[in-house]
Amino acid sequence: MNLSKPSSFVVFSGGSACNHILDGFHKTGDHDVSYILGISDNGGSTSELLRVLGGPSVGDLRSRLIRLMDTLEETSKTEMKAIKELLSYRLPADKNHQKVRDEWALIVEGRHSLWNDISIEKREAIRGFLTLFDFEILKRAHKRFNFCNGSIGNFFLTGARLFTGSLEAAIFLFASITGITSVPTSVVPVINTNQSVTIAASLLNGETLVGQCEISHPSPLSKQKRKNGIITPRRKKRTNPIDAFSSLEDPFSSMSMSNEQHASKLIHDDDNENANLFFSKQVEEKLISPIDRIYYINEYGQEIYPVPNPKVVSQLSFKKTLVYSIGSLYTSLIPCLILRGVGNAIAQSQSLNHKILLLNGTNDRETSDYTALDFINAITSALNESQRIDARRAFYQSCDDEDIEEEDDENDEEDEEYIPGYSASSRTSSITSSTTTTINTPPSSYSLSSMAIGSMPGSPSHRYPPFPTKSFYPSPISAFITHMVYLDNSAIKVDVAAIERLGIKCIRMKGSLSKLGEPIYHETHFTETIEQIVHT
Repeated sequence: MNLSKPSSFVVFSGGSACNHILDGFHKTGDHDVSYILGISDNGGSTSELLRVLGGPSVGDLRSRLIRLMDTLEETSKTEMKAIKELLSYRLPADKNHQKVRDEWALIVEGRHSLWNDISIEKREAIRGFLTLFDFEILKRAHKRFNFCNGSIGNFFLTGARLFTGSLEAAIFLFASITGITSVPTSVVPVINTNQSVTIAASLLNGETLVGQCEISHPSPLSKQKRKNGIITPRRKKRTNPIDAFSSLEDPFSSMSMSNEQHASKLIHDDDNENANLFFSKQVEEKLISPIDRIYYINEYGQEIYPVPNPKVVSQLSFKKTLVYSIGSLYTSLIPCLILRGVGNAIAQSQSLNHKILLLNGTNDRETSDYTALDFINAITSALNESQRIDARRAFYQSCDDEDIEEEDDENDEEDEEYIPGYSASSRTSSITSSTTTTINTPPSSYSLSSMAIGSMPGSPSHRYPPFPTKSFYPSPISAFITHMVYLDNSAIKVDVAAIERLGIKCIRMKGSLSKLGEPIYHETHFTETIEQIVHT
């Protein structure tokens, strides 16, 4: 029996890959675990919610919340089992739409057998948000929502979010009903927003893929639309700028676009055909070219730099162990790491004793032919990009501060604003001082060429002087990763000597095999390995 003081964890992960090893964190950390999940998924039933209602993706959040019920003793009770079954339930995908709608009606009206073992007070609490969701769908009947393959848990979270106006409030309601709030476990959306969030991948050949589904697991329908191995969303169906706001008062007008359509117009067509509703995660087709970088875009395809949920930075400031979990590297993990403030929070955290990378057992479409060093470099580059964005923002803010002071000097010397430690003749020193608190000395082998992004005409940064790239130096790899766990039967090449020269300790653990014969993490061995790391 291990009598060591329990650790605490903050885990960056996707929705499903990490689910089968959760018990390792909870046994080692006595349930003091925070899961940070992305909200950019746009596949499956989530894609239909985005098409009709807009808003953030809730599929991965729902998957993790449902899985966390298994870590609780209360789940053994009949009612909790029934609630889990209800919120885990998916409407049929292989029936005609009318039969699926009829079954949905039974659920939302409280007449389905799924309600049998749920008490009336909890049934009505859950059903209240499902009826609100149904009402919002009816208001948009012209969009012909497709209930096929729909997740009841996703419908509940969406209804709760629409009612409260808050994604985090919806998660709290879900966690309260399922009993998760009885332990110090939290599920945190990496961005707290009511808007749709879209990622894009820039490939080394110069092409761009838009949306998580197209990057990670394109649907058969989207493959038919792909040209030269990629999709070019909206290139042929963009809105004429003269017509853009001409008929907003008429939701049935072909010229009209609602806010929800704007929020996902790069992903979905104007018609009711949803290319991402059905797909398989077992995609054997490789990307036409390796991924160069992942970034966020707005509805017009312009790169944006979202602010993370404040809870993310807070968790990194007081938890003891950070884990980069198994799962999709470029669509689950890196979208959480490139956000503003995340790189600095990890590199500068005084509480994190261990920063552990769990190496996948196999490569997927996103990481074809990757080695363990490639995974490490991709994570490090993402976190250094986060730091670089912070440095750029500090530089632009310094320029604004100078402009304000110069304007005050010219317009009203008597009311001149005094900025301590700043003078108009020390522009360079003021810029440097504003960024040095978050900049580290670069390793001699690091190249800035891949991170040098200039100011494009018409972009906000075009109004500023060029960012002095030599004033930013990325952090060393060891500032972000201290340990790497890998399987003894891993299909990914691991050069232990090269990795340990970077300051990362490699931990080899016994792996298992999936039903498909692929290397996977075994829950028991994983728990033992994590305990060994955090209690050393």
